[in-house]
Amino acid sequence: MRISVALGLGFMGLLPGATHAQETCSDATLKGSYVYSTDGIVDPVQPGVRRVHVGILTFDGTGKFSGKQSSSRGGKAARETLEGSYQIAPDCSGSLTQSSILTPGTWTHWDLYVTRDGRRGEMTRMDNGSMASRSFGK
Repeated sequence: MRISVALGLGFMGLLPGATHAQETCSDATLKGSYVYSTDGIVDPVQPGVRRVHVGILTFDGTGKFSGKQSSSRGGKAARETLEGSYQIAPDCSGSLTQSSILTPGTWTHWDLYVTRDGRRGEMTRMDNGSMASRSFGK
């Protein structure tokens, strides 16, 4: 009886040692170039102005990234460069900090979630007053 209960709990992931071995994400999970799109608004800087972006992010696998994007903020088009840092936890969640384009010398903050194989991810902006989401993939 004890063996069958322990096996049952192990299969359900309820025993301490029964965690998923594949949950081993790290900064190295994101490496290479990813295309992305963003949609949102930044009320503190441009109240009520919708913004959309498409671009490419290149992650180095060690916590740094760079990229470029084409943007439209309320119909005003621009091409911009990006840079920043990121951290990925073993559960494939993480954070990303990006240099601000609208307010030079400041940073934007994102929570991110990536697939275990590192091929796709989703991000949401975490700065108060800003609403944006970004999807990226290889």
